[in-house]
Amino acid sequence: MTIIGSASGSAGRDISGHDEPGMTRLADHLMARLAASGVTTIFGVHGANSEDLFDAAALEHRLRVVVAKHEFGAGAMADGLVRITDTPAVVVTTSGGGAMNVVAALAESYDSRVPVLALVGTAPRPGVGRGAFQDMASFPDTPDIARVLSGVVGAVRVVDDPTRIDDAYDEVSAVLRSGLPAALVLPKDVQAAMLPTESPSGDTPPPATPHARLRHSEIDSLADDLARAVTDGARICVWTGEEASRARPLAELAGLLTVLDAAHVVSPGGRDLATDRTAGVTGVMGHPSAHRAVEEAEVCLAIGCRLSATDRAGLDAALRDTVITHVGRYAPRLPGVDRTIGVDDLRTALDTLVRAVRERIPPAPVRSGAISSHTTTSDGTSSDTTPSHVTRYPLEYLPTPATGPGPSMRTVVEHIGAVLPSGTTVFADAGNTGASAVHHLPFGDGRFVVALGMGGMGYAIAAGIGAAIGTDTRERSTDPAARERDRRLPRTVIIAGDGAFLMHGFEIHTAVEYGAPVTLVVLNNNAHGMCLVRENLYFPGTPTVNRFGEADIAAGLDAMFATMSVRRAGDAAAVRAAAAELFAEPGPNCLVVDTPAHEIPPFAPFL
Repeated sequence: MTIIGSASGSAGRDISGHDEPGMTRLADHLMARLAASGVTTIFGVHGANSEDLFDAAALEHRLRVVVAKHEFGAGAMADGLVRITDTPAVVVTTSGGGAMNVVAALAESYDSRVPVLALVGTAPRPGVGRGAFQDMASFPDTPDIARVLSGVVGAVRVVDDPTRIDDAYDEVSAVLRSGLPAALVLPKDVQAAMLPTESPSGDTPPPATPHARLRHSEIDSLADDLARAVTDGARICVWTGEEASRARPLAELAGLLTVLDAAHVVSPGGRDLATDRTAGVTGVMGHPSAHRAVEEAEVCLAIGCRLSATDRAGLDAALRDTVITHVGRYAPRLPGVDRTIGVDDLRTALDTLVRAVRERIPPAPVRSGAISSHTTTSDGTSSDTTPSHVTRYPLEYLPTPATGPGPSMRTVVEHIGAVLPSGTTVFADAGNTGASAVHHLPFGDGRFVVALGMGGMGYAIAAGIGAAIGTDTRERSTDPAARERDRRLPRTVIIAGDGAFLMHGFEIHTAVEYGAPVTLVVLNNNAHGMCLVRENLYFPGTPTVNRFGEADIAAGLDAMFATMSVRRAGDAAAVRAAAAELFAEPGPNCLVVDTPAHEIPPFAPFL
C-alpha cells in the first residue's frame, strides 16, 4: 500500500494507475463501485479535502458531477433525486463548514427514510491532532464530524485504513438498502492512497435486498379480516403515504380499493397517488372530506403511511375507535396501531393481499344502471371497479378568509395546476406555499414531493433541481431525434415562497449551469408568511419581525441570468398565461407571483 499524503488531485491522469503498475487510486475505486451499483449523479461542493473524490468522479464516465452552490443544496438535490427514482444518490462535501452544512439535508433524509450516501472529505491523517486546517477528528479539542453525522444517518464509517474501503462501503451500502442515509468519512490522504488493482472493483451490482419480510401468514390473516369486514358491510378506508408514493403500486392499489369497496385518502407525502375517487389529503393541510372518510371508517388500512402528526393531525380521537392495520417497511408513528405488517416490497405485498382477499369474497355485482369501469392488476386480471356500497366523499376544501391585494395562493396554485403538462413532477416547499400546493393543486398523473420530515425552507428548490438534472437524459443522447423528443419531456415544477428563495433560491444558478428542465415558481409576499400569520394569531400585540422590505425577485433574476426566461405576474390571468408560456419552454425558467402578505393558508390550526 502506498499513501500519498500530500496528493493534490490527478486531473486527466489514466485512472488505471499506469504511473504505478497494478495500482488504482482509492477514490477511483470508490467511484467505480458507486457507478456499478447504479449511482448516476454525484452532487456536492468542491473543496481541498474532497478534491480527489471530485477528480475521480469526473473521470468515471458513468457518473455525472453536479456542483451546487451550498452543501445543504447538494444534499437536498441528492435527496430529491432518490425520491423520484427510488435509487440511492451521493453527496460529496469537504471538511469544516462544508461538512457541517450538509447535516440539515441529511437530517431530512433520515427522518423521511431517503437513502443518500454522504462522502465527507477530512484533513489528512498526519495533521489530525496537530492543528490541521479543518481537523474534525480530535475531539474534544476539535469538532467530531463522525459524532455529528451519527445523529442524522444510519451508519458512519471513518476510513482510516485504505485497505478497508470495501468493508466500509459494503457496510454503508447495506444501510442504504434498508432505506436510511449513510456516510463515509475519508481523510484526504486516504482518498489518494493507491490500492492493488486486483482489489474487488464492484463491477457487478450488489445483490438485491431479499424480500424476507413478506410473511404470507400475516397477509393471509389480514385478508381473512378484510374479507370478513367487506362481507359484514363495514366501512373501510385505505390510507396511502410517502413510502407508497415512491413504490408506485398503482395497479395494485386500484385493485385493493376495488376489492374492498374502500374509501381512499392520502397523506401529504402520498398525494401523487390520489385519483378522482380519492377523498383528499389528510393532516393539518388536508381536506375535510378526507377527514370524514377516516372518521367514518370502522377499518383503516394504512399502506406505506407512517401516520405521523402531519399525516393524522385532528384525527387522533377518531382513530382510537378504529381498527388500524399498517403495512409498510417502516413502523408507524401512531401508538396503539392494532397490527403492523412489515414488508420490504410494498408492490408485491399489495399484489399478494389483493389476490388473497379476492379469493375469499365473491366479486361485487354491478348494480343496475351503474356505470362500470375496470382496472388491471399486476397479474393481468381485470376486475370491476364499481363499488357496491362505499360512500363517496367529494373533495371539500378548508375555507380561508379573502385577502388582498393580489391573487390568493389558492388562485395561483389552481391556475398553475390547470396548465401543468401531463406527467409533470412538482416539488412544494414548506410554509404557506406548501400548504396551498398540498391543498389546492389539482390531482394529476405526475409525481408530487413535499418534505415534512424536518420541513426545512428552501429544500424543494434544491431537491427539485437535483431531481430534474439527475433524470434529464438529453445531454447523454447523441441522436438528434432523441434529443428533440427528450426536449419535450415533462419538466419539474418547484413551488416555493420568497422566504425559501432567499434561503436557498440561488441553486437556480445550478439549474442554469446544467440546463435543468425546471420551472421555479416563487410566491412573493415579502414576508416569512406562515411565521407572520402565527405572529398575528398568537402574539397580536408584538411588533412583527417577519415582514420584509419589497424585493423584486423577478428583476434580479432577469438581470443575473441572461439565458433564463423570467416572468412576473400580479393577477390570475397573468399567472395562467405566464405559466403556460414557461411550461412550453425547455427551461430552466422562473415565474414570480405577487401575493398578499397576510393571507391565511389552508392550515387547520389557523382556521
